[in-house]
Amino acid sequence: MKKWLKENIFVKDMFVYILVAAIIFYIPLWLFVYYAIITENDYLYGLGFAYVAFWAGPFTPTIPIILAIAVFLKQVIKFIQGKRREEE
Repeated sequence: MKKWLKENIFVKDMFVYILVAAIIFYIPLWLFVYYAIITENDYLYGLGFAYVAFWAGPFTPTIPIILAIAVFLKQVIKFIQGKRREEE
């Protein structure tokens, strides 16, 4: 387990993966706010901020989900890079 953590989590580039995963996780917020600005509908602002308020609440697995998305992205990129090296 320690070896896996050192290779996958405790590396410098993981910060970028976590940042991208957080952006992906909060896509519904960005969509609701974007459509609220376009349509000038205040209800959509409320939906977007309710999404954030729900996931910011206690007993919600926000951080583990973001970490899982980050690890998944890292594994996918590692897989794609491995395929490219095999082709060359």
